[in-house]
Amino acid sequence: MKPKILILLLFYFVNSYSQKIERKIGDFRITRESFFVEGKKKISKSDFYFDKSGKILEKIGFGRHHYHKLNIIGEIEQYFYSDNKLLLSKRYVSSCRNCSFSLYLSKYNYDDDKLIHKNVYRGESDSLFMSFDYKYKPNAEEIHSNSSTYIENKYDDKNRIIKQSQIFEDTKKVRWEKKFVYAITFQVNKFQTYYGDGDENTKMEIIQYDSQKRITSKEVLREKSKTFFYYYYAQNGIIKKIEESESYNDKYELKYITNFKIKKREKSIDSLTVDKINSQLIYETST
Repeated sequence: MKPKILILLLFYFVNSYSQKIERKIGDFRITRESFFVEGKKKISKSDFYFDKSGKILEKIGFGRHHYHKLNIIGEIEQYFYSDNKLLLSKRYVSSCRNCSFSLYLSKYNYDDDKLIHKNVYRGESDSLFMSFDYKYKPNAEEIHSNSSTYIENKYDDKNRIIKQSQIFEDTKKVRWEKKFVYAITFQVNKFQTYYGDGDENTKMEIIQYDSQKRITSKEVLREKSKTFFYYYYAQNGIIKKIEESESYNDKYELKYITNFKIKKREKSIDSLTVDKINSQLIYETST
């Protein structure tokens, strides 16, 4: 390696990990990069590390809220498991060019296989930042936190979510809800707010699947806009590209492209691992 390149790499590593953040290396590393089509400008970059079973071990986000340069690390989140249960996650985040990293620790407690409690602590002071309690009923669960509302999820007999609602703790009034309807090759999700402010929000998602139950497209319909997503997969089954188009006068125009590049240690990937990795990557890209 040329001395100049070595010096640059060492400087980048020391600057990015000045607080000696421990690193977790997995069997698969996938880099996600998103581009604005006009001008081919790169707008985001992240690295994801998975173990050989498809569990996420670490994700790294580049760029910071007040310094959006993609050559520096803005956020790192690491995950620690025991018997396939997530027990601890560490999130390091920095918001400006010369800001140090703040650490948040999330600890998870279970009753058998069910998550019942999650506490988030500030790493520097070990003080409680947020708390979540999970309550279970037949075909339903509730997620309560230190806020005025809670989340209720309802499921069908196949354990598929059919309705998600945000509900006020005191009045039990629904603030918003999302309903899910399933068919063989497609799914329809409808989101509706009940804010009561005269400016309600409605959104519908139409999701198409192929014969392998992989998502191939998603159309998002709002009152004044339409967005269409196409999903492409590599030969090994891992998501390769997502194209995002927006509708103008009932004509779709390509606006964003997200590419995924995989660096793997294993020679082959089984279908269950592929499903876990794709689920995580698609979820991270849609949130």
